[in-house]
Amino acid sequence: MGTKAHVLLMFCLLLLGCDALDKEAANKYEAATKRWNAGDYRTAVSMYRTLADESPHSPHADNALYWIGVTQFLYLGETEKALATLQLVLDKYSRRDMAPSAQLYIAKIYERGYNDYTRAAEEYRKAAAYADRAVREESYYRLGESLYRLGKREEAREVWTGQVKEFPQGGQAELAYFRLGTLAFTKGELKEAETFYREAMRQTSDSSLAIKAKFALAGCLEAGDNLTEALKLYNELEKAYPNPEAIRIKIKALKVRIRKKSY
Repeated sequence: MGTKAHVLLMFCLLLLGCDALDKEAANKYEAATKRWNAGDYRTAVSMYRTLADESPHSPHADNALYWIGVTQFLYLGETEKALATLQLVLDKYSRRDMAPSAQLYIAKIYERGYNDYTRAAEEYRKAAAYADRAVREESYYRLGESLYRLGKREEAREVWTGQVKEFPQGGQAELAYFRLGTLAFTKGELKEAETFYREAMRQTSDSSLAIKAKFALAGCLEAGDNLTEALKLYNELEKAYPNPEAIRIKIKALKVRIRKKSY
């Protein structure tokens, strides 16, 4: 057999071997995911770990590590281990698809697991630097939330403004618009607040957020002495608002104001 033919044969055998290993890793990943979906989280973590250790070059290895980290935090109460696992995704697979999601989840752990909003903001900024659009948008929104909790309202405002500019119809836009409305209202910028609340109402499919935005808009209109439209919104809210008695009190007081204004 000639040298070229021999090399070609070896290359084909290598490819076949890689395909077999990839298929085996895919089967292991699928089996682990079935255990995860069944709620058997410790077994799933063990199976994901075996895959990551035995097939580190598999296209499923970074996914396996990511879900180990998520599971450790969400279901096993192993916060420190979760951070270490997700950091491993970044260290070993920085150029793979799960790296942006791993960075985002690290930030979430600092925010929700430790209430460390300073560190969370730092990690969200890193996540927002990725090209992944879904990760970027969520990172912007959560960064704004962390800054808001730190009392850095103007910085939060800048972040949310940038978010809705880049992702005006994104999945997190309705929340950012609502937050921007609240910030504008607290500064007495009633026209801006009204615009933001209306945009939040227009975009959201979340009935709870829609109610909050409508209530906030009614309060904004009331503060701007647009009493008739405010009353209309309160009337629409009466049956849907979690505390209907509070709405009825609002309606009664507003009717009195409207009567007095008409004298």
